[in-house]
Order: sequence, then structure tokens, then C-alpha cells
Amino acid sequence: MTETLTFTSQLDELLVALRQACSRHYAAPDQRQHQLPTDPAVFLEDVLYYVMDQWAADLKAMGHVLEHDTTWGSSTDDYPRYHLRMAGGKALSLLFSGAYPTSLSLSISKGFRRAEQFSDARLVQVNLRMSIDPNVLMQGILEGLKQFRQLP
Repeated sequence: MTETLTFTSQLDELLVALRQACSRHYAAPDQRQHQLPTDPAVFLEDVLYYVMDQWAADLKAMGHVLEHDTTWGSSTDDYPRYHLRMAGGKALSLLFSGAYPTSLSLSISKGFRRAEQFSDARLVQVNLRMSIDPNVLMQGILEGLKQFRQLP
């Protein structure tokens, strides 16, 4: 019998997987660059995509699949979208958004069959601190998701 996970249960599983991913440090930032790059593409490549690639590898080892949605695009926002299929659960959509370099947030929504859909009925949003340090980004996601935990 396959148990269907609730959205909150999926967030709990995601939090557990993220804690395990955060247990190791990612590469240190380039100490020659103390400020955010002026070009958002550099931030995406050097920090955001790097973190998500590392997290995808950690999730894969736990039986989950995190994939970058390369078909997603917006004329006003360069941040990416991801699909997460959790082992034993339904899909989640992860969408980064914000106005570079002032804001960055991660919205996690219940996934749908049609990739262009994004649910706001089952949605959590985590505001993240902009930093060139990948560990700061991962820690921000972890701390942000803790507020949505099912258990105390």
C-alpha cells in the first residue's frame, strides 16, 4: 500500500533531507570578492546553481530527485525553477524569485502534472539573505523551512 504524503509531511521530509545536506560545508566563497557580483548571471552560476547542484546530489543519495526546469523563464526574473520528486511522495515545485541584488526568496508549492502550473493553495515562501557564500544560502533555506515543521 502506497501512502500519499500530505504537503506538510513532504516539507518535513524535505527539511530532514536538507539537514543532512547542510551537515557538510560547501566550497568556501572566493575571498577576493566580498560583495555580490554586479551581474546576476555570475551570482546564479557561482552560488545558486552550485548550491542546487550539490543539494540535488545529496537528495539523489536519499532517493529523491531534484531537477532544474530549464524551460522556465521570465522576462523580469532570471531566477530558476526546480521540480522535486520525493521518494514515496508527490512532486513539489521550487521557484526562486526576487529582485537582484536586493531580495531572494524560495517558494515551495505542491507540484502538478502540467509543468507551467504553480499552486498558491499549498505554498510556503522562505526569504533568503543574499550572499556569495553557498553555506549562507543553504542555512537560510534550512532555517526558513523550520518554521513550517509539522512537529515541534
